[in-house]
Amino acid sequence: MVTKKGDRRVIKKGKDAALASQASARRPKRRLTAVTAMVGVAFAGGAGVSALAQQAAAPAAANLFQEQAGKLGARKCASLYAALGQGMTQGAAYTLKTETSKEAPDAHIVQGMVGMAYNLPDLKGPAGGILLATPMPQGCEGYMVRVAPFQKTCAEVLRLLPAGSVEEQRLSGVPQYRLGGNQGQALVIPSGSTCVVVTLTGMAQRQ
Repeated sequence: MVTKKGDRRVIKKGKDAALASQASARRPKRRLTAVTAMVGVAFAGGAGVSALAQQAAAPAAANLFQEQAGKLGARKCASLYAALGQGMTQGAAYTLKTETSKEAPDAHIVQGMVGMAYNLPDLKGPAGGILLATPMPQGCEGYMVRVAPFQKTCAEVLRLLPAGSVEEQRLSGVPQYRLGGNQGQALVIPSGSTCVVVTLTGMAQRQ
C-alpha cells in the first residue's frame, strides 16, 4: 500500500507497517522511504562475522532489497544494494528501511537502516546495521556496517574469524582486524563477558 504524507512517499509492507509509518513521519522532507519486515535465511557459521555480504544472495531476499530500491526509483544500484542487504541479514528476523533522494533517486546514494533480531547458538538478541550504495560514473560502490553482539568472550569470537585474519592496530584500545580472504574489517569490542563485533565490508559493481 502506498500513502502520501506531505511531499514524501511511504511504502509499507508486512506486520511492521504501523511502525514504518511512525518512523518515516520523523524523517526529513524530500526523501523517499520503504520499510519491510522479513525473516532472513540460515546463518553461515563463523563466516557470519564478516563474509556474508560477499556471498551469493538468496533470490527472495535479493528481490526484497531490489524491490524496495526499485520502487523508490534507485534502480542503478539496486543489485549491489541487494547483495549488501542479503549479507547483512542472513540468519535474522529484520526490518528494513530504505531511503533515497526524491528529485533524482538514481543519481544519489541509497541508504538502508536495518534492525535485526537473532536467536542462534552463538548470536542472540538485537543487532543493527547500515547499508550504503552510491552511483559512480562506471557503476556503483557500497558498504555494509553491522553491529552484532555475541554471547561469547572476544577470545572465543576471534576463533570464528576467517582464516588469515590479522590484528592490524588498536584504536583507543579496541582491536581492529583485517579479515582473511579480503572479506573486510572488524572491530572486536569486549562487553563484560560478551563481545560486540562491528563489521565493515565494501563491494563494487561495474557497468
